Formats: sequence, structure tokens, C-alpha cells
Amino acid sequence: MTTRREEQRAARRRIFYAALLSLLVHLTAVVLMAWFYTTKPPSAPAPVEDIEITFVPQPAPAPKTQFVDSRAPDAPAPEQAAFESDRNTAAASPEKAQGTQPVPTQDGREQGALEMENTQLAFAKPAEVPPSPEHVPAPPTPPQKPKTAPTASATPAALKPDEIGLSAKAEPLREPPREVPHPPPAPPPSRPSYRRQARATRLRGSIDNSGRASVASLATPLGRYRKAVSDAVGSSWYYHINSRLDMFSYGTVVVLFAIDKNGRAHHPRVLSNTSNESFEIVTVESILAAEIPPIPPDVLPALEGERIEIDFSFSIITN
Repeated sequence: MTTRREEQRAARRRIFYAALLSLLVHLTAVVLMAWFYTTKPPSAPAPVEDIEITFVPQPAPAPKTQFVDSRAPDAPAPEQAAFESDRNTAAASPEKAQGTQPVPTQDGREQGALEMENTQLAFAKPAEVPPSPEHVPAPPTPPQKPKTAPTASATPAALKPDEIGLSAKAEPLREPPREVPHPPPAPPPSRPSYRRQARATRLRGSIDNSGRASVASLATPLGRYRKAVSDAVGSSWYYHINSRLDMFSYGTVVVLFAIDKNGRAHHPRVLSNTSNESFEIVTVESILAAEIPPIPPDVLPALEGERIEIDFSFSIITN
């Protein structure tokens, strides 16, 4: 009995020592692995390629020329012009230079629009309206043979049957009527049928050439088209407001709108309005109703999306 108990105790000791030994072995392995990875020298980092940074300045944007509707006399094309128009004009100023901008020095109103003289609104007189084309005269009628008295004076209902037959045989054959060609449509007038109202702007510029107030403007295809748009929109605007002047108050409305290649106005947007709402509504109405010519082929390549955005200032001013 005693021997069996001693054997059991010995077996438990062996199991205990075996487990302890296994634990020590695993613990030693873990310590060795940790020491190996922590003491391993770090690998050298990959060489970094040199980065070259080159500063490339943005090209200066081309100066945007401003359109001006000038009534100054024609002049040779200027070498340098900050303005574009439908005609070439030379810079001149009625007063001595007092500023730095390429505009004349003159007294006038404080306003955003660039106007260089005072003009009164005037519509074309009937004699100044281009005459309508004359109709092509009809070809002469061939001579007719003289008719007998009964045939000429009596109606078919008053004649007897045999007289009707005789009259039909004696009647000479008539040629079918010739078609009269229609005349071609009249060309549009080269100038608008009105002179717009304007008030000179107060300016302090650098122009020192004495003369009638004007700027150096260069005639360009876009300038000529903008002039045509100005004439078309202005003509429509004066037509729409002329009979409703009592509805509006003094002030100015500025409208931005787009013109497609076919000459149609789109998306008018009012930028500012110092008049009343009626003036704004009629102004937008006149823009959409204006008969604007299509954009010329020589202007289309310079436009983005074959359309142009133009802003106009419309004012009802006091004298």
C-alpha cells in the first residue's frame, strides 16, 4: 500500500517538473526571439532622389480692350490702343492731362459708362429713312384688235346663243399673264435710325493731345459687331420705352446677357438697378426682342463656345 502511494507521488513530481521544464523552454525561446529582433540593426533607408522644383511664372494675361462707341472723326489706325470700336479714332482731350488713364480730361457726370460728349435723343426724320425699293414695272400689254360694237358694249347674258358663239370666235387669243418678279428686300440701313441720348462722363486722363474728347480706338471685327449689337439693342430699347415713359423713374439698370452665333439673346441678368421694377422689366423685354445680327464668321473663332456675353447700361437721366 505504501509503495503504491509513493509511485503516485513520484509520477506527479515528474509531470510537474516536465511542465515546468516546458514552460522554461518556451519562455527562453520567446526571450531569445525578442532579443534578436530588438537588437538587429535597422536596414539603411532607400536613397531619396533629388527633387528639383522649378518656378514657372504664369504668362501675363492679354490686356482686355474696352469697347467704346465714339463719334469722333476717323483717323489712321493707332499703334497702341486700349479701346476697340467699329472705327479707328485718335486720342484727344479738350483739357490738359490730369491723370494716368488713357482717356481725355473733361468735366461731366460721375457715372460708370464712358461717354465723351453730350447728345440729345433724336429719331430719324421721314426724309432720312432709306426709301423702299421701287417695284419692277409690268411688261406692256400687247395691242388688241378693235372689237365690234355689240361685243364691246353687251354682256354675254344679253346676247343670243348664236351671238355668243360668234363673239367667242371673233375674240382674239390673249397671252397668259406674265409673272412680275418681286424686288429683292431692302438692305438694312448702314446707320441706326436714331441718335442715342448721352451725358459726358467726368474724366481725368493722361491724353495731352488737344482736341475733341476721344480715345485711341482700333477698328476690329469684334468692335464692329459690338457696334451692330449696340445699334440693334438701342433701337429696340427706345421703341419699347418711348410710349411708356410715365411708368419709369430716373435711374440706371445694368443687364448682362449672352448672344449665340445666330444673334439670339439669352439669359438676361440684371446686375444693378437704381430705377423701378417697371423699367427693369421693359429693358429686359427690349433686349429679348432686339433683332441682333448673327455673329460674323471672322469673330466666332475668338469666342468661347461660339457665344459672347455683353453688359449694357440703360439710363433715364435728367437734363
